[in-house]
Amino acid sequence: MKSINKETLKGWLGQPDLLLIDIRSPEAFGKSIAKIEGAHRIEPAKLPSLARKLPKNQKVVLYCENGVTECPAMARELDRMGLKEVYVLEGGWHGWCGKEYPAVPKELTHQ
Repeated sequence: MKSINKETLKGWLGQPDLLLIDIRSPEAFGKSIAKIEGAHRIEPAKLPSLARKLPKNQKVVLYCENGVTECPAMARELDRMGLKEVYVLEGGWHGWCGKEYPAVPKELTHQ
């Protein structure tokens, strides 16, 4: 499993080959008012079916509440499915939060 720090992810935001996925638990996502700008909210159980449709060289970054809850197991699953560029955001959502890191209110997104 590869990890990525928030500074690197910030530089990757907006790249067309990046798929940023928020896999926080429904409870954690429900308590939050925001998500990382550009992230797609996907239930962890639905991620393998999505992954089957992705090119094997798709750059995927996963984040959960703290980077250790849901992400490691999902990253290993995607790796087993043949995706070559799967990363886990170090510190997850909690590590990302801060004034210099882009987040958007989740009610303004498609979640």
